[in-house]
Amino acid sequence: MEIRKTRMVYDEVNRKNSQTWIQMNDSSRAFAFRAKFVATHGGFFERRGKNWYWVSPAKEKNGYKLKNIHTNEIVFFERMKEFGEKHGLTAVKICELLNGKRKTYKGWTANELREVKEGTGQHIKEKEPKAPIVKLYNGATFKNINTNEVFYVENVSEFAKNNNINAGNLYKVAKGTMKSYKGLKLFNPLDDS
Repeated sequence: MEIRKTRMVYDEVNRKNSQTWIQMNDSSRAFAFRAKFVATHGGFFERRGKNWYWVSPAKEKNGYKLKNIHTNEIVFFERMKEFGEKHGLTAVKICELLNGKRKTYKGWTANELREVKEGTGQHIKEKEPKAPIVKLYNGATFKNINTNEVFYVENVSEFAKNNNINAGNLYKVAKGTMKSYKGLKLFNPLDDS
């Protein structure tokens, strides 16, 4: 038995040269793919250099957006201090913009207003969803075509070695890509034949 984390859509969309990443960046219908992806999974796409990267809904809620008055460009950032140092702003003034206490500051305005948290004054961070852990079994249930005997094999490669059978072909039968091999087929309880 093997325990493995499953890949989530979040991993694939931003992994360079994955099929999903190529759809979002290099396809002639990339704009439509990005719109459909955002409608399904939420978040938004952000352009970094030549490529588009997806920002998940959890990151979007944890981050901030300001709008440049001169260019009407909306900028997303996660760390106020770094953004402030880069653009000559202070974290206090950025908070005032986001809370609606200021309309503009050094060419920036709030894209969306945020509530002022009473009491704690803390911004509660939302966590990314964890990838589910899947147990993979190395076994399979086979049926002998000649005797109609049904049996479970715990370790396919060991069974193949003990019975002098090609393990690769037996794995193909176990995965369903090959119908039968050496009189063995994958057991299907719904199969009447």
